[in-house]
Amino acid sequence: MNIFLLLRLVWQATPLYLCLSLAIQGFQSLIPALMLLINKAIVDLVIANWGNANFVWRPLIVLVALRFGVTFVQAVLTQASLYVGQIFNDRLNLHTKFVLLEKSAQLDLGHFESPEFYDTLARAQDSGSNHPVRVIQTLTGLFGQGVTLVSLLGLLLQFNVAIVPLLFFTALPSFWTSIVYSGRRFWMTRMETESGRVSNYIQQVLTNPEFAKEVRLFNLGKHLLGQWQDIRLDFNQKSAAIASEYTRMRGISGVLVDSGFYLAYIWTLIKTIAGQISVGDFTMYTGAFSQAQQVLPSILENIARVYESNLYVSQYFDFLALQPQVINASGPQPFPHPIMQGLSLKNVSFTYSGASKPTLSNLNLEIKPGESIALVGLNGAGKTTLLKLITRLYDVDSGAIAIDGIPLAEIKLSELHQNIGVLNQDFARYQLSVRDNIGFGNLPQRENQFRIEQAAIASGADRVVDTLKDGYQTRLGKMFKGGVDLSGGQWQKIGMARAFMSDAPILILDEPTAALDAIAEYELFDKFRTLTAGKMTFFVSHRFSTVQLADRIVVLENSQIVEVGSHQELMTHNGLYAEMFLKQASSYKLP
Repeated sequence: MNIFLLLRLVWQATPLYLCLSLAIQGFQSLIPALMLLINKAIVDLVIANWGNANFVWRPLIVLVALRFGVTFVQAVLTQASLYVGQIFNDRLNLHTKFVLLEKSAQLDLGHFESPEFYDTLARAQDSGSNHPVRVIQTLTGLFGQGVTLVSLLGLLLQFNVAIVPLLFFTALPSFWTSIVYSGRRFWMTRMETESGRVSNYIQQVLTNPEFAKEVRLFNLGKHLLGQWQDIRLDFNQKSAAIASEYTRMRGISGVLVDSGFYLAYIWTLIKTIAGQISVGDFTMYTGAFSQAQQVLPSILENIARVYESNLYVSQYFDFLALQPQVINASGPQPFPHPIMQGLSLKNVSFTYSGASKPTLSNLNLEIKPGESIALVGLNGAGKTTLLKLITRLYDVDSGAIAIDGIPLAEIKLSELHQNIGVLNQDFARYQLSVRDNIGFGNLPQRENQFRIEQAAIASGADRVVDTLKDGYQTRLGKMFKGGVDLSGGQWQKIGMARAFMSDAPILILDEPTAALDAIAEYELFDKFRTLTAGKMTFFVSHRFSTVQLADRIVVLENSQIVEVGSHQELMTHNGLYAEMFLKQASSYKLP
């Protein structure tokens, strides 16, 4: 059971409103028994004085006033419960989502490249959004119902001890039915997680501007809508089958509950006619049994709901139990300032989880401070993977990557990332302001307008910003009102400006000119030496005009480094690099 974990989570989120909610529930729960006692006293007083011309009204007025007072208190508590409950739910929802997002931000990149992770995440998002609140609401309700039931049983035990087992016997079938079908609903939903994610993805394709053009050009709308509908209808049919069985079983158990009530009702009626109890007692006992018959099954059903919700909440805690593998060593070392010896790869090997062969195998390389390195190779050769290892998005399987002799695993992770400026091939396009899109490259300098403008000038993004009505305050993208979308090349200039915001001594550019036109590419690399001066630079490019700017070129093939040297040296060597260069160059020749 995850109830204790959930209660700890609730206590962290809003201890005050949890206590207030329990207190209000406790007071509210005493009211039904109190009202039965007052009603009994009123009925007995009226019958005892039936036709009495000298009746003294004061005791009756006191009882009626007391009943009114209890009703008023009940109304106040109801409104207080609604107010406290709303604040409690909002705070708990906020906290559970915050904890989930916090955990998501802590996890490794490797988690986000696993289909199983996305199943776990989808279940956690669904479970964490509603079920923790439902469990706590149900538990506080159970607390109140327990107080009510105990007070009602206290009244019933004065009548006959045997009536209590009758009460429980008639309620148990309903409880068992709820437990069985709660489990069936949960496992049906869990088994449908992946298909649910597929339908959500299709829904995203049909509504996301990223896919809008192709959906229309290739007439995909009807086809995708049909797939989405098939998945949803299949889920609904399975859900309806379970609901049908559950309804039938609930109907049968309901008949048993009604039978128990009328048995107790007749029993109490006989006692009243025989004069063994008063009419007031009759109204109190039948009322108490009727309410107990409502409260007890409700308690048992709420226990079943706690059981079902606990199954869902367990999925939330399954996600929170995930742990990052790329973590700080105990007693991590600071990043070396300045870099004196350089960066070294010694027998570095790496295999992706689930892959049958290594992506990188036994790599050895020495890079000097301030040296620029171009990584070249066919698709899948491991260029981007090597950059991920240098930034420690993954840890090597064997061997070591070190800076000034300090293995990356021993450098504080936040400092390592702070000292590496990156522009990835699949760089993020934040649907936020230009200032944010550039400033995120160096968060402490995000408010430094001069620094942002200099980074924009370095990448050529300043000319993009000049065309925007609100300049650096312009929101980019079409997701939100007033947003302005950019071309691929314009976005790439913004992304490069983000990389140039960094003071980092290491700069990584993965296909930095992929979306730039020929003129923009020429202008950028005309400034390349200036922009990367003093920085150790790694860049990946399939354009050999760009590659020639590097101090050294590293050629990867079949998971290994096969050539290292300058452009001229590799052309003289006449190996893989020369072959790739000449093939690309031939495509520019006129027939």
